[in-house]
Amino acid sequence: MRRPSLNSSEMQIVPDTPPQQEIPFDFNRFLEQMRSRNAKPITRYFKSFLQAFDRRPWTVNEQIKIIQDFLDFIFVKMRECDVWRDMSEQEFGNAKEGMEKLVMNRLYHVTFCPNTTDDKERDEILHQKISIFRWIREKHLDIPETEHNESFLSFAESEILKINNYKAPRDKLICILNCCKVIFGMWLCRQCGDAGADKFLPILIYVVIRANPPKLVSNVQYIYRFRNPEQLQAEAGYYLTNLMGAISFIETMEAKSLSITKEEFDSNIERTMTELQHERPSVALDRQQISYENALHPSRSSSARSQAQPLLDPAKAAALLERGSQFAQKTMQKPISFVGKIFQGLSDTSATSSRAVSPDEEERYHHQQQQFYQQQQQYYFQQQQQLVDQQQQPPLPPRPHPDQIVMRQRQQFDANLETLKSMFPNVDSSVCYLILHANGGDLSKSIDQ
Repeated sequence: MRRPSLNSSEMQIVPDTPPQQEIPFDFNRFLEQMRSRNAKPITRYFKSFLQAFDRRPWTVNEQIKIIQDFLDFIFVKMRECDVWRDMSEQEFGNAKEGMEKLVMNRLYHVTFCPNTTDDKERDEILHQKISIFRWIREKHLDIPETEHNESFLSFAESEILKINNYKAPRDKLICILNCCKVIFGMWLCRQCGDAGADKFLPILIYVVIRANPPKLVSNVQYIYRFRNPEQLQAEAGYYLTNLMGAISFIETMEAKSLSITKEEFDSNIERTMTELQHERPSVALDRQQISYENALHPSRSSSARSQAQPLLDPAKAAALLERGSQFAQKTMQKPISFVGKIFQGLSDTSATSSRAVSPDEEERYHHQQQQFYQQQQQYYFQQQQQLVDQQQQPPLPPRPHPDQIVMRQRQQFDANLETLKSMFPNVDSSVCYLILHANGGDLSKSIDQ
């Protein structure tokens, strides 16, 4: 099935020149290119790299550098090869995506959730904690309840649960992107007057709690470590950052994080833990019985204190700001309003890192990241609002035979909508309409989402 590109360009109406058609990514086409006789030098480089990589174990940081250095090297060699020399930038960009996917598919067994990290432990803790918080509903996160909520939430839940079906960082990121686009469609369905993470993030947190996808921390870390840094920008980086924030919020969630009384919070926790003990009596974390305290504060457990690092580390975020790379990690600390709850308590966890951060440095990190976060939030939602406004603006002066053109477009849209509804009978009709409308009536893109 054809999958959408992560960087969708905004279409501009040009009177005389038709817009450039986006070339979809096709992994099978890339594999055919690699089987070409002219691509044999590239194939030799690729096989030699895999052999060298498997000679000994590497730390995570070594893996990141080795793989990125090889990809930078092989991209140059590919451009010099006859197979890719005369391709357009967009076609060659797809070839680069194919090479990244090929490399990471082959190295997945050693790069996903490696033994040198605490990813597996954090996966287990997060998965168990979300199970304990399964009683949370929309009202606890200040999410307005509408008749469309269940359709959108179920759709978003199904998308995020696909993340473990893929190996390539790009494919996993598309699952996150599709989930978040459904959530954004849910927000648009309410026709709110303002936009921002205060509207989007609570819904994403709720979807994560509902879905409780296995190995979520490992997936996020894997994408962040091995996805092409150039692709972790704009929309894709924004959504990945918000998912990281949602994870951090859940990891540190307490009664004061929600719209609920302390008494009701404690009662729900105790009831759910009793239910879980009856459902799965053998469940334990690190062979220890789960307690109320380590369920609410997993970072305070003895094993976690020894090596756990937060997803959103302020020192690392500051270093990334200085390098000007890895866009997703730049929007980390002390954001506004609801988003600020996510980062409460992270300073206590990050205090266990090998290098202490002084109060002056931490305050500087907070100030820099807050400014960048606000700028990114404003930029992203301005772009989204412009798309909505453009859809509401009156059309340009009609060209010859406008009635026929409009009629054909409307008929095609209606036909595509009926096809989409027939393919997804369990999805609400209004959700199908919004998805098709958001993709400009393009059926293939709507199916991929």
